[in-house]
Amino acid sequence: MTGDSSQTYSGDITINGSERPPIELHDPADVFVTTDGIGGDLEVRNAEYVFTHQPIDGDITVADAETTLRGDLEDGYVERTDGDVRITDTEDVFIATDAIDGKFSAPGAENVYTDAVSAAATPAEYDVSTVGWQQSGHASDPSVGAYAVGMNHEIELEGVQTDLELYLVGHGHEVSVDGRSAELAIHFLGYDNTVHVGPHLATDVVSDTGHDNEIDAEPYPAADLIEMSRKEAYANAGFGRRKVTFQVPADDEEWCSNCGREADAIIERHLMEAFFLFRIPVWTYEQSTDPAQECEHCSPNTVHAELSPAERRRVFD
Repeated sequence: MTGDSSQTYSGDITINGSERPPIELHDPADVFVTTDGIGGDLEVRNAEYVFTHQPIDGDITVADAETTLRGDLEDGYVERTDGDVRITDTEDVFIATDAIDGKFSAPGAENVYTDAVSAAATPAEYDVSTVGWQQSGHASDPSVGAYAVGMNHEIELEGVQTDLELYLVGHGHEVSVDGRSAELAIHFLGYDNTVHVGPHLATDVVSDTGHDNEIDAEPYPAADLIEMSRKEAYANAGFGRRKVTFQVPADDEEWCSNCGREADAIIERHLMEAFFLFRIPVWTYEQSTDPAQECEHCSPNTVHAELSPAERRRVFD
């Protein structure tokens, strides 16, 4: 034993391997532990909230600290240490999946949110990987997804064409994803995180370990399901008696009569026989009175997220 090295700090603090373990982080505001952050055990004492994808093992006690970090601390980030860590008298603790090599206990925690979760990739493998406060990231045509640990991150993924994973730890994250023909597997660990999703993407919230997390999905546009508009059908009719078919949005409909599902985009397929003069129907002989409906779930014009990569390539060829 060489004795406790007590170090005083103000503001945010990051543990990255330069501190001699066991380490005690005393009275920070929030603490965020990244994947592969702690090589030993973790003991969290008297936290108000614990959000964890690391299983809680019960009562363990970390040995007396070799390094104590204290002072006017704001937030702590544990990115890497090879030994044990004790966190004392914090507000919120967020512990990512596979964060701790050893055991984990949280005696005295007032509230605990926990799930058994595995991520699809390591932090370095994601297209965007951010840690800290008010970070930002952007990727075009991503292939893996995004990983965020901390507070108030802004991440944008555009041109998405393959299934991705979003792994979000902390609070206040805003993630925007746009593309088509893909599904997002989303993990929330924390609170007040929002994922904004374009209309041609599917989402699957695999884990929501916390509260007040939200998916803000744009509605599927009915126009994308229409093969022939009324205007186009009339324009193609020419002169004389003609039969035309066209599709129009089904106004004020929430349920599709074809498949019985609630839908954002519902269209009606119409059939009409009329006498046309200068592309205008001047006399109608017959028209559909009970038009068939389709929606984004059952229309053959929808590119579904569940298609395989090979099927998607054939669709866009």
